[in-house]
Amino acid sequence: MSSLQLNGAIFDMDGVLVDSERLYMRFWQEACASFGFALSCEMALSLRSNSPETAIPKFMKWFGERADYYQIRDLRRRQMADYIDKNGVDIKPGAAEILDVLKQKGLKIALATASPAKRARHYLAPHGLFDKFDAVVSGASLARSKPAPDIYLLAAEMLGLPPDQCMAVEDSPSGILSAKTAGCFTVMIPDLTEPDEEIRSKIDFIAKDLTAVSEII
Repeated sequence: MSSLQLNGAIFDMDGVLVDSERLYMRFWQEACASFGFALSCEMALSLRSNSPETAIPKFMKWFGERADYYQIRDLRRRQMADYIDKNGVDIKPGAAEILDVLKQKGLKIALATASPAKRARHYLAPHGLFDKFDAVVSGASLARSKPAPDIYLLAAEMLGLPPDQCMAVEDSPSGILSAKTAGCFTVMIPDLTEPDEEIRSKIDFIAKDLTAVSEII
């Protein structure tokens, strides 16, 4: 680890900094059920960080042409937003501390999330986390989101660093693929699913939690 030249850290949000993946899975299932489709936990988890370009083929395979991905997604977003507006969303243990530690070590920090920037602020600002980032990149503003590398390439560029000087902290397979393709040092903190063998081959470090990320630097 000591031979690594890491000058930046790029964090995913959902499932890494905020404990939102369980809500994400719940409301995907509820929204699908409202349209008469049964979405398993495994299916819901496979949608994490996906852009419409990668999610729509999955919907077509699972439910056929009668499934309107955008209509179901919009319902899921409304239901989840209503829930969070009333109940808030918890941050992951150690989230504030690891951002502070990395800053103290001189690293630049970016957020690279599939969520819109407005939602990221809504989730993170109440906990004092949003303003800790030097750059924020939303996949919603890109033509290609995860698992394409674009979001990590742009985040590294906004930090003024080459991707190979940035570690990417992720919890999802699509996020790991995105970061690895971009050339980042990949760190996975498994949340609801453990990585399979294919994804393990693309992970440089597996951390049990956010606190363990400091072991890399």
